Amino acid sequence: MKKTYFLTIKEIFLFSIPLIAGQIGQMLFGIGDIVVAGRYSNDVVAALGVANGLLAPLMMFGLGVTFAVGPLSSQFRGKKQKDNSLFANAHYLMLALSLLLLCGIGALILLLPTFNFNPNISPLILDYILIAGPSIVPAILFQVSKEYLQAWDKNVFSNVLILVFNVINIAMNYILIFGEFGLPELGIKGAAIATTISRVLMFATLFFYTKSKFEIDWSFNKVLFKRIYKFGIPIGLGTLSEILMFSAVTVLIGKMSIIASASHNIVLNLASCTFMIPLAISSAASVKVGKEYGAGSQQGILLYSLSSIIMVAIIMIGTCVMYLTAPDIIVRFATDDPELISYSAGLLLYVGLFQIPDGIQVTLWGILRGLEETKYPMILSLLFNWCVGIPIGYWLATTKGMEAAGLWAGLAIGLTIMSVGLSCVFFFKFRVVKSNLIPIA
Repeated sequence: MKKTYFLTIKEIFLFSIPLIAGQIGQMLFGIGDIVVAGRYSNDVVAALGVANGLLAPLMMFGLGVTFAVGPLSSQFRGKKQKDNSLFANAHYLMLALSLLLLCGIGALILLLPTFNFNPNISPLILDYILIAGPSIVPAILFQVSKEYLQAWDKNVFSNVLILVFNVINIAMNYILIFGEFGLPELGIKGAAIATTISRVLMFATLFFYTKSKFEIDWSFNKVLFKRIYKFGIPIGLGTLSEILMFSAVTVLIGKMSIIASASHNIVLNLASCTFMIPLAISSAASVKVGKEYGAGSQQGILLYSLSSIIMVAIIMIGTCVMYLTAPDIIVRFATDDPELISYSAGLLLYVGLFQIPDGIQVTLWGILRGLEETKYPMILSLLFNWCVGIPIGYWLATTKGMEAAGLWAGLAIGLTIMSVGLSCVFFFKFRVVKSNLIPIA
């Protein structure tokens, strides 16, 4: 039966459901830590937020590189070729990069005194990073298995595993932080140990699950190793660019009033929740388009690409309307403070404006990964986020007196231009594909 856009949208949506659940599960790990720690000590809550914020750029860079695994594997699948050594060589690359990330953690520990954090939380931050910092390695290796399984349409087990370990992590947090069942009270060290144990067990479980499903060739393949490296590093740098952009905005707003900073944190968490949907669809699009690209199908590439964009546009129109028409109601779920509600609602208007372009740009990131195009998206991310979004936002915030709203408006402008730029890259790449005479399947 010939596929229509409706059937393709339905296929991508059903494929994305476990991915969305997994993305939300990843967010819940941090929320679970804070919920338990919040019952123990405000200092621990503050230290957890700062420590995870410091580790996030290193973590996201590593995770970004792993995003090359799914599309590359799906290309082999589309070509009906065996990729037995891709799984192994992806691990070799990530283990090599992990050494650099661990050096980065070491540098972070040495530089910690220069940040001049509150003396009450500085030792707590250090304790958490010393214990939980190295656990970014199993977290990144977990993602390698997750990406590989997605390429073969096996995306349920890994995402259910994330949700299961959310419960396990919360239980371990409670036991270790408070010292239940005869164990010593460990405070933030307990939270760090719980995070480390969860990440190690998740990695080991998914690694052996993947090994049981596929025949793995553990030989080193220099050509394939280099291909994963060249494909993945730009994704990692692009991901790092976006994470640092939001970190920079958070720092700039942190220098404003308390109400501006608190409102920003509420709005950032709300925006992150709705962003999980296009992010999951982007991941689905990368493997679906990658398979069609490997199979040499112009029609398949266009069908899955446009279907993904149409679906995301429809969903993000819904979130846009929600943020624009009922910002006060949404914010009330997070706070009862009238001043905070009013300020946060004002910021949500700008979040609503960039829902559609933000959803489209992240989906195009996934589509272009499927077409093995990562260099230009990285360049555009650096250009539009740091040379357009941040400068305009800072100008609006300071010169025009818009405060936090100005920075969010700058983000909206940068992401809108980014979506246009990535659209141009996609159409250029698709023309190259057609000129290479890839047959229509």
